Amino acid sequence: MSSTPKYSWIILLFAVLIAMINQIDKILIGLVSVPLMKELHLSASQWGLVGSSFYWFFSITSILLGGMADSKNPKKLFIWMSLIWLTVQFATPFVSSFSLLILTRIILGVGEGPASPVVTTMLGKWFPKHRHGISYAAVLFGTMMGPAIASPLLISLTDQYGWRSAFIAMGVVGLIWLGFWLFYGKACPQEIGLPSFDQVEKHSCTISKVSWRQFIPHLFSKNYILTVLAGGCAYWLVSVQSVWYPAYFSTVHQFSGQTLKLAVALPFLFAAFSQIGFAMLSDWLYQKTGDIRKARVTLASCMMVISAIYLYLGSVVSSNAISILCFTFAPGFGMVILSLAPSILMDLFSPQNIGKAQGAYIALSNTGSMIAPIVFGYFIQYAASETLGYHYAFQASAFGMIIIGVLFGIGVRPTKQIHSTIKTEEEELVST
Repeated sequence: MSSTPKYSWIILLFAVLIAMINQIDKILIGLVSVPLMKELHLSASQWGLVGSSFYWFFSITSILLGGMADSKNPKKLFIWMSLIWLTVQFATPFVSSFSLLILTRIILGVGEGPASPVVTTMLGKWFPKHRHGISYAAVLFGTMMGPAIASPLLISLTDQYGWRSAFIAMGVVGLIWLGFWLFYGKACPQEIGLPSFDQVEKHSCTISKVSWRQFIPHLFSKNYILTVLAGGCAYWLVSVQSVWYPAYFSTVHQFSGQTLKLAVALPFLFAAFSQIGFAMLSDWLYQKTGDIRKARVTLASCMMVISAIYLYLGSVVSSNAISILCFTFAPGFGMVILSLAPSILMDLFSPQNIGKAQGAYIALSNTGSMIAPIVFGYFIQYAASETLGYHYAFQASAFGMIIIGVLFGIGVRPTKQIHSTIKTEEEELVST
């Protein structure tokens, strides 16, 4: 197997750090939900729209600019995206109305939409195939570890200096990352005199780049649709955790102070280590068997079902401690698919087209993130009580996850394994 250049790990560090910052930017709105809703006099359904608005154009830019990652310089793309993120973070403290708050969330979504496909494409150049699982999991580790570390700090900052201070703090952090990226970021190994791994992987480099017109029909394959649905369940959980967890623990369980910080941070902390652990297990299984179904699909399917069980239990138990435990485990297990899906897609698509595939996957699966806050807001506002509304929403989410998790495990059967000579669906599409 190909060795990994030392500079690859520096690039991975940059990717992990930006994943941390991006995820904190996303969940920050949830951390300040109580004081912000109070100041702007927002209802539960309006807050659901605030949480959803981030994803309204997130999906579009994920597809359009994510596809550009196949041919454009990832370093330059990250520079432009980070400028959008910084502008929003420094502008949000001046928001004084519901409509302006929605506008800032939309613009932030536009800027963050392409981040994941750009990262996936870039890491495909820097890491060999047998390192894909752990490299993508490291990025996902960042998305979970960032909020785990930052949530208690930002909650304290909000309590002492108001919700605006949290956005200013994250703007400063993003500015520091951009400074280092300008000097030390590299788009691909060729910049240091080495070949890209997306050029040497034998199983897919012979496949030529295809246009969107040729590419779109492939998105209707059974494998792709089920992978998108599974990812949608995970992003549903991410959105609920980001937008509604803090408000749920504050209003239903009446948590405050250290208990609230613990309840908000623990799910992110467990999810961070869960992604790394299951990615390592998946990579080990893949190296042993060369079977992506056993190593990626079955593992992710089982974790989705277990996640749904914990989500349901968390909404029905009466013990606060057990409820925190269940709501900690649910996202960690449910998000395993997010670290394994890029590896599944890399097996189905050539590196020349993985930006399109990953961009479309992020866009379509993030529909779950778009819908979840609105659904929860509707349940909470129109149920007999706020507590019942939360419980109904959590339970409906759990049942949906079980159904999709089982279908994903049964239905996804990649046509190409590591030692197989069978054509991938993409090869068949291009040949026709």
